[in-house]
Amino acid sequence: MPGTKYNKYDPEKVDLATVALKAFGIGVVLSVCLGMLILHVSNTHQYGVTIIRISCYLAIISTFHMLEFLSTCLFNNSQVDDDSFILNDTELHFVLLGSLIEVIFEPFIFDWSSNLGLIIALMGQVCRTGAMYTARESFNHYIQREKDDTHVLIKHGIYKYIRHPSYFGFFWWFIGTQLYLGNTVILLGGSFKLWKFFKARIDYEESLLIKFFKNDYVQYRAATPVGIPFIR
Repeated sequence: MPGTKYNKYDPEKVDLATVALKAFGIGVVLSVCLGMLILHVSNTHQYGVTIIRISCYLAIISTFHMLEFLSTCLFNNSQVDDDSFILNDTELHFVLLGSLIEVIFEPFIFDWSSNLGLIIALMGQVCRTGAMYTARESFNHYIQREKDDTHVLIKHGIYKYIRHPSYFGFFWWFIGTQLYLGNTVILLGGSFKLWKFFKARIDYEESLLIKFFKNDYVQYRAATPVGIPFIR
C-alpha cells in the first residue's frame, strides 16, 4: 500500500523459505549459546571458560547477521533479499571455523583482552548498524556502479566523523571478537586480510563516489577519516 513503511519491498527478490530457514538457524544458534552461557557462567575451570567464550562468540556472530537483515529490512527495504543476512560469504565461514579451532587448541594468553574485546566488538556493531540507520536507502551491501535517484551523499550523523562507518564498524568488530577469544593467528591473519579487502574496496568505491558527487565528495573525503589504520 502507498505510504506504508514497506511500500518499496519487492517480494520477487526474496525467497521467503530461505529467509525463514536462515532466521530459524540463527535463532537456534543464539538460543543454544544463551543456554550454554547460563549453564556455565559460574564455571571457572578452563574447559568451562572456553565454552563460555565460544558461546558468547557465536551469540555475537548470530546477532551480527540478524542485525544485517533487520537493518536492511527497516532502513532500506527495497534492497532486502535472502542474502541480506550476508551469510553466503564462504571466507567468513572459514574465519568462523578457524576462530573456533584456535580458541579450543591454543592456550589463552591475553587475560586482559576479554573485556576489551567485548567493548571493541560492541562499538563496532553500533557503528555498523548506525551506518545503515543513517544512510538508509543510500546504503547497500553491494557497491553500486550507477547512481540511483535515491542515493545522496551522507555527511551527517556518524558519517560526519567517519567516512565509511560500516567498514570501520566491521573491521573493529572483527578485531574485538578475536581479542575476546584470545586468538592470535586469526587476529593477525584475519585483520590483515580484512584490511587489504577494505583498502581495495574503499579505493574502488571512492572512485565511483567522486564520479557521482564530484567535488562535494572530494572535499568530504579530505575532511573525514576512515578510522581503519593506514587507510587514508
